Amino acid sequence: MVVLLYSTALLILAVVCSIVIQRQFFRSFATNYVAMAVGVVLALFPLTNQRVATFDSEIFMAEIVAPPLIF
Repeated sequence: MVVLLYSTALLILAVVCSIVIQRQFFRSFATNYVAMAVGVVLALFPLTNQRVATFDSEIFMAEIVAPPLIF
């Protein structure tokens, strides 16, 4: 549970940082490209790479994809 909480906080912080970086320095680039670059930088650090929870496709399908299909 702690790993999932740490993982979520780390990813939210990365998204906020990518939005700030994009608005301050790279106005001509889309925020998605800056967010991908920040994600690559985070993945290069072994400390953050080991603390992010593994991707579970069943949770993704149940929590992200299924609700818009129903409503």
